[in-house]
Amino acid sequence: MGAIILTGIGSSDPIPGVYAETNFAAGASTGDTGARPMVFFVNKTAAGSATVNTEVYGPDTENPLSSEAHMIALGGPGSEGHRLFRRVADLNKTNPMYWVFVTESAGAKAAGTIVITGTATKVGSVRVYVVDDFVDVPISNGMTATLLGDAVAAAVNARAEWPVTAANVTGTVTLTAKQNGLRGNFIRYQVVRFNGDGLSFTATTDSALANGAASDSNTTAIATLKGRGDYYVVSAANDATQLGALSTHIATQALPANGNPKRLFAATTDSLATANALAIGLNDPRAELLWQYKGVWTPAEIAAHMAAIYAMEEASVKPRTNFAGYGQDARTQGIFKVPPPRDKTARPDRSTDLTPAILNGLSPIAVDGRGVRCYLVDRITTRTLNGAIPDYRIRDAHKVTICDYFSRDWVTKVALQMSGKKIGDNPLPGMKQPDADVVTPDRLKALTIGLLDTYDGNGLLQGVQQTKDESVFQRETVPTTRMSARIPIRPIDNAKQFQLALDQVA
Repeated sequence: MGAIILTGIGSSDPIPGVYAETNFAAGASTGDTGARPMVFFVNKTAAGSATVNTEVYGPDTENPLSSEAHMIALGGPGSEGHRLFRRVADLNKTNPMYWVFVTESAGAKAAGTIVITGTATKVGSVRVYVVDDFVDVPISNGMTATLLGDAVAAAVNARAEWPVTAANVTGTVTLTAKQNGLRGNFIRYQVVRFNGDGLSFTATTDSALANGAASDSNTTAIATLKGRGDYYVVSAANDATQLGALSTHIATQALPANGNPKRLFAATTDSLATANALAIGLNDPRAELLWQYKGVWTPAEIAAHMAAIYAMEEASVKPRTNFAGYGQDARTQGIFKVPPPRDKTARPDRSTDLTPAILNGLSPIAVDGRGVRCYLVDRITTRTLNGAIPDYRIRDAHKVTICDYFSRDWVTKVALQMSGKKIGDNPLPGMKQPDADVVTPDRLKALTIGLLDTYDGNGLLQGVQQTKDESVFQRETVPTTRMSARIPIRPIDNAKQFQLALDQVA
């Protein structure tokens, strides 16, 4: 077999090290175990004191961020960072979490209105939903639209953790996003009246803020990832430009010379057509895009919640691999908190929504038959195309996880057991074995086979004997100081479909 050459590690490269490369949809491997760090790319408000773009905040940084109070001080109450922190801090206490505050958009804030008219002829109340939370505002007999508008605005503004502020002018309550930019257009709201006859309201159906303008840019902030070991990268942004920039950076960091594999997580609540286009544009095995049409959580909150679940479930030598239907059984119902859309017409159809979503690289969230609980249909990567040809070899996201686990374990074992030693060829039959401080292809093979057996014992691989038979271990001729391995690893498949053909014949 010819020389084994890794991307960026040419035959003339003189720098010592242990390198690994994963070729997805081809069968080669990589890996890692333990509670791997998460990093969130979010906006802050002007009330937050954090330095944008160039500083990382977390539990062990010079300026620590490990509590909601820290987040409020650094990101501002109700900021994007604050909202995401509330979605993940109580859920995942396993993985270290770090935060990068991206400079906020200079564009307009999204806004929406609740128009109140009339005068109450009966007592009652009005419930105002923002995202998935609500406030109830009492209505007294004789209450005017202006008075009720003032009460609604005050009730909204009392919720400092909400992503909006409110102002009333003679019964027209304007809800305004706390953050500038396009992502405010994903904040949903609705009004429900209980009695209070004589008054009427707009926004009585699920609505979204509108007219938020201009995206922010993560270009400068991305540099903070270089050389860091954060594995789960959560992007509050979900536009093609920013996700593309992160995808490119993550691909570079995963190259053998950098040896720093990462994963990208984002979400969208936009239309299926828009979501499909975003996933197809990424087409990246290291990127995952969740989709819930008209979800009441913002896309950033969905992405943060799901990435925290994945990280928690994978923080083991026996990581969970099958997330299909996550949220349907008794255990995961207590973990999976994504609520259903308030707009019942937005709940996805199997054939017209879920099937094309999965085929185009989306991880969709659906609603159960009773319409009261949501669940993850399947966890997949956005990599669905080889050029223009459908290619689903690395659609299942757990295959990336297993490969990354294996690669990091292999690199760690080789570095611990073989670094600083001499290199030699396999001895011919009958010849004396090399000293213990000499690395040979057979000794590298023995280490690798031991790791394959461990992964096989943990139920993460299939066809292990075939992998052993097809693996190649060789000392290169140029340079002679390099030992190489090529391992056609086969991650386990998950059980996703079960069939019964029941023929009643009596």
